[in-house]
Amino acid sequence: MNLKLLVEGEEESGSPHFRALVEQHAARLAADTVIVSDTGMWSETTPTVCTGMRGLADCEIELYGPDQDIHSGSFGGAVPNPATTAARLVAALHDADERVTVPGFYDGIVELSERERELFAALPFDEAEWLRTAKSYGTLGEAGLTTLERIWARPTAEVNGIGGGYQGPGGKTIIPSSAQLKLSFRLVAGQDPDRIEQSVRDWVATQVPDGIRHKITFGAATRPCLTPLDHPALQSVVRAMGRAFGRQILFTREGGSGPAADLRDVLGAPVLFLGISVPSDGWHAPNEKVELDLLLKGVETTAYLWGDLAATWRSA
Repeated sequence: MNLKLLVEGEEESGSPHFRALVEQHAARLAADTVIVSDTGMWSETTPTVCTGMRGLADCEIELYGPDQDIHSGSFGGAVPNPATTAARLVAALHDADERVTVPGFYDGIVELSERERELFAALPFDEAEWLRTAKSYGTLGEAGLTTLERIWARPTAEVNGIGGGYQGPGGKTIIPSSAQLKLSFRLVAGQDPDRIEQSVRDWVATQVPDGIRHKITFGAATRPCLTPLDHPALQSVVRAMGRAFGRQILFTREGGSGPAADLRDVLGAPVLFLGISVPSDGWHAPNEKVELDLLLKGVETTAYLWGDLAATWRSA
């Protein structure tokens, strides 16, 4: 069993240089399988293996109307308002069932199997506790799906910011010269960020009225990644974790995003996720922590994993 270690330091900024690095060193990085540690478990008492991460595409939309702010009495009702256009774009982004209205957005996505739905349902999910963690007061999302299905296995479109016009104290009767939107799209297996980007560009062009100029800027995209439940290398991870924790291992996915799909695509190797962090570790918080007992369980899992892969993966 030969091991190669790759440390990636740009994940929080979209990994803009990662794929090029992997392509440049593809021969050196060649592997039968890839193990990624940037995931976690359900809880301290419910060890789980993550089988996939969502991808990400994000953009800023700039809308321009008059060359300067103009008087709403003299011109209102007779020229297009970029702030109104921004509001209409936001309103048109979802239908009454909270599905994204961008044409072709759902084309080709990998749907959840009944087995995966059963595995999600087997997790000890407390929606009230989840809402407290989210600092929110109610759930909302695509109709006909559970909360876990929405955040792990379905694509989304979110408004990250909206602005334009006068924002100071008191009133100012103007038609603003510009408005802005920031949108992000979480993507699932079967969706290609480049295709989604073009679909969004085409959709916005149909929504913007004459007299409004617009510019769309996309950031670095992240591709979704999914490992089939029956993949033999995944079964090695499950067996190794089961030996270390002495418990049944359940399955999750991750609603967030990372560069794992670049390793899969460039190296042609399956990507497996092995992480022992838990939600109470306070990811990204100033007092982020790790439980030492779980860290040692992760070390033990890894030791079992190399032996299991060596014994079963190449012969599978």
